[in-house]
Amino acid sequence: MSENIPNTVPAKVRQLRKISPFWLLPIVAFVIGCLLFFQILQEQGQKITIRFSKGDGITAGKTAIRYQGLQIGQVKKVYFINELKEIEVEAEVNPEAKSVLKEGTKFWLVKPSASLAGVSGLDALVSGNYITLLPNDDEDASSQDEFVAEDEPPAVTVADGDLLVKLVASDLGSMTVGASVYYRKVPVGSIADYRFTQDQKNVEIDVVIDKKYANLVKKESRFWNISGIQFNANLTGVNLNVDSLASMVQGAVAFDSPDMATNAEQGERFQLFDNLKLAQRGTEVNITLPMMSNLKVNETPVYYQNLQVGVLSHLELNEIEQDYFKSKPTQATIQGKLLIDPAHTDLLRSGSQILLKEPKFALNKEQLSKVGELLRGAYFEIEKGEGEPQLTFNVQKETDYLLTRPNVLAITLSSPQSYGVSEGQGIYYNDIQIGEIVKRQLSLNGVEFQGIIYPPYRTLVAGNSKFVAISHLDVAVGLDGLRVQSASPSEWLAGGVRILSDKAQGEAKKQYPLFKDIESAEAGIVGSEKKATLSLSATELSSIDKGSQVLYRNFPIGEVLNIRPQKTKFEVDLFIEPKYRHLLTETSRFWVEPAVEVNVSTNGVNLKMGSLMRTLKGAISFDNQGTKDSKTLYSSYTKAISGNTYITLIAQDASKLSKGMPIKYMGLTIGNVETLQLDNARKQVKATAYIEGQYYAIVAKAGSKFNAVSPEIDTTGFKNLDAAIQNYISVEAGNGKRKTQFKLGATDTADTQYGNGFPIIVETSDANGITLQAPVMYRGMQVGMVQQLSLSELGDRVLIHLRIANQYKHLVRKNSEFWASSGYTMDISLNGVSLNSGTMSQLFNGGISFSTPSSKVVQPQAEANRRFLLQRKLPEEALEWDQGLAE
Repeated sequence: MSENIPNTVPAKVRQLRKISPFWLLPIVAFVIGCLLFFQILQEQGQKITIRFSKGDGITAGKTAIRYQGLQIGQVKKVYFINELKEIEVEAEVNPEAKSVLKEGTKFWLVKPSASLAGVSGLDALVSGNYITLLPNDDEDASSQDEFVAEDEPPAVTVADGDLLVKLVASDLGSMTVGASVYYRKVPVGSIADYRFTQDQKNVEIDVVIDKKYANLVKKESRFWNISGIQFNANLTGVNLNVDSLASMVQGAVAFDSPDMATNAEQGERFQLFDNLKLAQRGTEVNITLPMMSNLKVNETPVYYQNLQVGVLSHLELNEIEQDYFKSKPTQATIQGKLLIDPAHTDLLRSGSQILLKEPKFALNKEQLSKVGELLRGAYFEIEKGEGEPQLTFNVQKETDYLLTRPNVLAITLSSPQSYGVSEGQGIYYNDIQIGEIVKRQLSLNGVEFQGIIYPPYRTLVAGNSKFVAISHLDVAVGLDGLRVQSASPSEWLAGGVRILSDKAQGEAKKQYPLFKDIESAEAGIVGSEKKATLSLSATELSSIDKGSQVLYRNFPIGEVLNIRPQKTKFEVDLFIEPKYRHLLTETSRFWVEPAVEVNVSTNGVNLKMGSLMRTLKGAISFDNQGTKDSKTLYSSYTKAISGNTYITLIAQDASKLSKGMPIKYMGLTIGNVETLQLDNARKQVKATAYIEGQYYAIVAKAGSKFNAVSPEIDTTGFKNLDAAIQNYISVEAGNGKRKTQFKLGATDTADTQYGNGFPIIVETSDANGITLQAPVMYRGMQVGMVQQLSLSELGDRVLIHLRIANQYKHLVRKNSEFWASSGYTMDISLNGVSLNSGTMSQLFNGGISFSTPSSKVVQPQAEANRRFLLQRKLPEEALEWDQGLAE
């Protein structure tokens, strides 16, 4: 056996190779790079686009996106889109803010702005404009990276715990979004938004109350506007209410709440009052009161012993009351409500009275001491009574209340005018006030006053008492001067009514007349308008008017009250003072005294004037020597004593006639023309003339001749110079029976002189050089005139109608010869020049001469209208004719 010896190989020991530390650096760098890469990917923001209508102040790489004051992104790029009408912004939002980028998120641009309401966006003033956002609260909303920016910031949202209430007002006033809401001068919220109501008749305002003050708003809270400056000026003074400067500029709202009330709910609606006064709270009292026009809701106060305890809060007039008010406005009533301070509700008892007072201005001591009441205007006064609490009352006017008080004497005074007497003024007896005027109202017959006499003085008023108005100042300006009547200073200040202190007789009456003054009371004249004592009738009026004096023996005893025109006459109403009425009798006769008597003649002008009063207004006089019961007003004294002494004159025309034209007889003025009337049917003029009584029997007879006389100028010179100032009518008295109508003779002197003369007709081949009124001459003396020119029936000759004065008609004989005679004739022959001159009348009008040839036998006188041939030249032997004429 062999022994196995192992073949041992020695082990080779090898040492492990180590990694070089050099390679650790790249590995570390790689790891760091990976970490940085993942960090960059993680921190990279989300890119979004926002579209704006305007891009004011947006700058790429600078404009930030902020949320709740922190920057969460930045604008990267800005460019135009939609044909340069809009701006689109590319921005990057930080990763931690990606959660807000979802549907419904709102973006808008914040810019700094400053106004009277305040400064907004102040941080944008430093850093520039920026973009902010309001994320959508909906957690289920999907992510979004494209947005459209809002033009205006959205409404403020309500945070958890805040209270949103809505106020309704008629208008927004001066409030703006962000305006503060105050409770007891402490800001507790703000105005979040406003809009019109659905009917667009009111404005709805959103108010957000902070969480910690939400419990201050109750269901019975009242909100009012404290914006701006509230100014109220009236008789009580000037009320200026200014809150804080912020409320004056930006507007503000205040509210209060009752202590024991339920908290308001989210979205509760309240009325927004215009001011604190309108929002007043208190105990509500229902009232029925008389209709008055000067009551104002939330202004008319309620007083108790000069302390204001409430205000009129509501008035209501239903349809039935409206109809009643239209039919009986003084008796209508309305429903209303008073708000009484809760501290004074103890005044509201069943025995209490609420009076409606309307102070009147007066200058007496009592009213001056109550000037504060006067400045209040109409107000309510509570008269405290006993009884159970009560919240419904019938309100009485103070005047009606006083009239129903026990033991007072109620009287009614009536007058045509108020005479300055008004409600609240006193009634005086011997300058001591014994009552007062409580009501004044207008009636169909004038003015009625209701007054009361205080109980202690009732016996001073009797059946014969006379009440007289106390005139403050009575001024009358007239032609008789300035008349001023004034009461004593104390009465002037007090005004009112006085009772004349006569001996009281008879029981007191319920109604009395109110006299204007003591004089009217003594005369029994009620009213300022005097009543006519008598009326007179006149066919025409001159020199008198309303206010003219009535005289008795030149002493004034009355006046003309009124003049009433009728169709054919005038009615004149006269007032005679009572103390002079005994001067009137049944035989009184009246006439007008002329204001000025003027007598114009060739001797000059005679002017007679009375007193200034009579000169300006005229007067009426009377005596007692007329006929019984005569009510005629004569135009003058002479007519009054003469009676009806009128005549009628008929004229062919009125060219030289005039109203007032005098009528003369033998140089004496015996009457005048009073009226001129055209009788168109007969183509004539009727003149009615008055003749003084003493001459009437002389001229109003058949055979009287009336001729109009006027000044004349012709080739013979001036005629009727006594009529140079005024035409007149001359009279030739007749011898016949009584006659009242006459024909007025021609107004020309020539017609008057020759109109009734002896008629002769002269024939010629033509009338060359012969005119009307051409003179007819005999031996160079005018004895007639040409009255008419006419053609013969065949038209072959001219007929010249002559009138020869009756005293010269015997000169015309059957053999007389007539020839044309002009003013001047000239005959030139071998023997020389022969020049003959006539009168100026012959020169201008032509003329006719006649003579009778000489013969032993005198021819008979020519008969009327005998015809003669007119020779054109002077007969050769005419100058030698010396025919004697036998009468």
